[in-house]
Amino acid sequence: MNQRILFFGYCLFAIVISYIPFIGLPFIYLATIFHEISHALVAVVTGAQVVEFALAVDGSGHVLSRGGSSFLIAISGYLGVSIWAALLFQAGTRNNLARFTIGSLIVLFSVTLILWVNNLMTALILGAVIGLLVLMLAKTSAVYITHLSRFVAIIVLFNAIKSPLYLIDGRAAGDGAILAKMTFVPEIVWVVLWCAAGLAVLYWLYQSLGKPQRH
Repeated sequence: MNQRILFFGYCLFAIVISYIPFIGLPFIYLATIFHEISHALVAVVTGAQVVEFALAVDGSGHVLSRGGSSFLIAISGYLGVSIWAALLFQAGTRNNLARFTIGSLIVLFSVTLILWVNNLMTALILGAVIGLLVLMLAKTSAVYITHLSRFVAIIVLFNAIKSPLYLIDGRAAGDGAILAKMTFVPEIVWVVLWCAAGLAVLYWLYQSLGKPQRH
């Protein structure tokens, strides 16, 4: 089947899944984990100490860190989700690459659980996502693992595009508000930037599939 047609299929299925109660929840958790891990990794790279990595039942989360570059840490969360989604999608080009990438995520999430998690709810959510990834790796055949990798990437990317819009709630809380206080650039600008970045990645992934071939 044409890869671009499959791409639209992934997008359509992702939209449907995201509106089904409970079924879409693990993907929300996965996107939040990518968001918070991006904060945490940038914190470590810029010399900060990660104090707390937390996830909540409603799909929200936060990372507390001490030191490092506050600007890079704050901007990395929403951008990071788009980058992780792109990597996961591109990993779907080959069976072995998809399996290696999913296995690497299992290791990364497990290390996060050991090093930075200090509350039961976060441990349960992260453990459940790790379990689902292990199940995905162990039970998905070579025929479907690449498609599953790409589908998960698209639904995570849709979350990256949509979730910054929740910052427009008048509460002046979250990454956008932090950056606004830090740079004097209004929060709405950061929201638009993050949404645009997600859309740009979506378009780039579509373009990367190449033009349809005539036969």
